Amino acid sequence: MEKKTLKNSDVMPIISVKIQYWLFLKQKVNVILLALFLGTGFYALYQGFAFKNKQMTTIDAFKKDKIKGLNKMMDGFDADTTKPEGKEAYEKASSVQASNFYIVLPAYKTPNNTAIFTIGQADVFPYYYTVKMESFFMQLFKQGEIANPLRSLAGHFDVSFWIIFLLPLLIIVLTFNALSAELDNGNWRLINSQGISAKQWLGSKFLLIGLLVEILFSIVFLLGILLNYLYFQQSPTFNDLLFFVGANLYFCFWLSALYFINTFGKNTSTNALASGILWTVLCIVMPTLFTMMVEKIVTVDNTTISHMSRRPQGSKFDNDAFGVKTINQFTNSYPRYKNTTLKPTDRTFGLAVYVVYHKLLDDTNKVAVQRYFDNIETRQQFTNLSCLINPAASVDGILSGLAANDAQANHAFVWQTKALHAKLHEAYFPAMLSDKSLTKRDYQNFPVFKSQNSSNFSIPLLLNFLFLMALIGAFYVWGNRKLKSLEI
Repeated sequence: MEKKTLKNSDVMPIISVKIQYWLFLKQKVNVILLALFLGTGFYALYQGFAFKNKQMTTIDAFKKDKIKGLNKMMDGFDADTTKPEGKEAYEKASSVQASNFYIVLPAYKTPNNTAIFTIGQADVFPYYYTVKMESFFMQLFKQGEIANPLRSLAGHFDVSFWIIFLLPLLIIVLTFNALSAELDNGNWRLINSQGISAKQWLGSKFLLIGLLVEILFSIVFLLGILLNYLYFQQSPTFNDLLFFVGANLYFCFWLSALYFINTFGKNTSTNALASGILWTVLCIVMPTLFTMMVEKIVTVDNTTISHMSRRPQGSKFDNDAFGVKTINQFTNSYPRYKNTTLKPTDRTFGLAVYVVYHKLLDDTNKVAVQRYFDNIETRQQFTNLSCLINPAASVDGILSGLAANDAQANHAFVWQTKALHAKLHEAYFPAMLSDKSLTKRDYQNFPVFKSQNSSNFSIPLLLNFLFLMALIGAFYVWGNRKLKSLEI
């Protein structure tokens, strides 16, 4: 009976992820690397958790303190006016002039779920404001607003930093020599003789590394979700899902880039040099150069804004003619107060002139503030849409946006606070412009601030994800074409 000889082409064994995993475990240093990077991920999550917890604690104490102050003022209406302290408390609460110094409303930006992963610009912009009757913009810019250049990368050691900087390094370390190591040590001929192609070898290797990175990220991500639920009573949101998708697309980008580098068939030292240069250029050089370029293209003039923090002063406020003119200008701009009969001899006239002057000043300055905010946001938008030339900074900006810790989110908070300021005026002005005392009902009509954090899904975000997918596809397709022409 004739014995049939099997050829390699008849068997065609396919290298599996399981075999790659066995080879991976043979190198004990790989296990140490995974444990090290998982540890840094936990530390990064702790940093985000600690900062968010500080914000939440500060906001809670700030809110309770201001509400306590308002409630104490309201208690003055029920005070025993037959006693000196009771009479003083009543006059303090009911007098328009006196209460103006003590009525302070709290406004605060509550961190959203995803903020535990990304500190972003949260340490640069204020996240709570005290709101009084006087000029809103004067209060705003006196409390710390700056002309922030919004560098491309925030640089905090949080989960976003771990994703943008460190996990790509892990991918590089584990894959830069995926093919060259076998070529350099002479093992490739043996592997290839088993019918295993370079595409199969690289495909299984990169699939394994991708799964391992995904496991590390998922552990940290799910732990963050759990911390949000247990400590902050926040359930997962759509922003968390978008954050997860964005991070994974970024990982896929680096996997595809390293896959492409390996398809050149160069030696290990060449691959290491190319991978190191790619990381340095994308994560350090280009963000720095891009930030400098954007600062030149989109200028931010802080001169006008700095003047707004100065309190309006001068003898003009003691001039009755100036006062009457200011009141008339105000009532022309706000016809609902047209019927005011306030006269220079009335008790509240001087305060009314001062407050409505501030109101008119805010109306005049609003355009300049909007332009100022738009310029700052435009800088960040340039960064967020620079995915094709600057994926690292682009994804970092997108992740900060999803965490509502970027300039645009802060400015949305500012305008929400300004709306609170306007509602305070609406509750306060009727008594002031009618020379009447405040009542308990007036206090009950004072607005209560509610921070609004909406989903950040947008066209720029979608474009960013599409750009990343295009880069991933391009590297993979181009790499496979090079493998076909690779003679090994």
